[in-house]
Amino acid sequence: MLSWYVYRCPSGKELTLKESIQTLFGVECFVPIKKVRQRDRHGRFVWVQRSALTGYIFTRIEKERQHLVPRRLLNLYTMMQQSDGLWRPVIVPENQMASFIRVSGSEDEQIAYLDPAKLDLKKGDRVRVIGGSFVGVEGVFMQIGGKHQKRVIIELEGLIAVATAAIPASMVEKIG
Repeated sequence: MLSWYVYRCPSGKELTLKESIQTLFGVECFVPIKKVRQRDRHGRFVWVQRSALTGYIFTRIEKERQHLVPRRLLNLYTMMQQSDGLWRPVIVPENQMASFIRVSGSEDEQIAYLDPAKLDLKKGDRVRVIGGSFVGVEGVFMQIGGKHQKRVIIELEGLIAVATAAIPASMVEKIG
């Protein structure tokens, strides 16, 4: 059965390692991308792609093969969490990952990456987006930033949270 595993890597190596994993193992990988404007060697401004989430690679792979990835590639480590007194690899549930990819894979410049430790995600209601470019995404509806900026937050438990662009309340429905 395929599951989403999280790997840590050195900053700036996410895209290179993603390509290596896909080539060596033939599996699906995800690294959120952002476009950054920088000067090239001739002093001209150009747009380049960078990882939006420094040091993380998400890989959809079978449990039996997930330990092979860090063994074949240097500087790649499986994210672990303690559960029932044992250390186990971090596995992101399929529905959370689908929403995360949907939002962070968007080229919307208003997407915000947040530290879940700094958010109190218990305050908001669980919602599903029913209109706009994020239709079907599930998360927590809450206000961050300005007074009128309500966003849907998708949290990958303990790792990262991503916030959509501002969404009007009329475009979400409360769930469970």
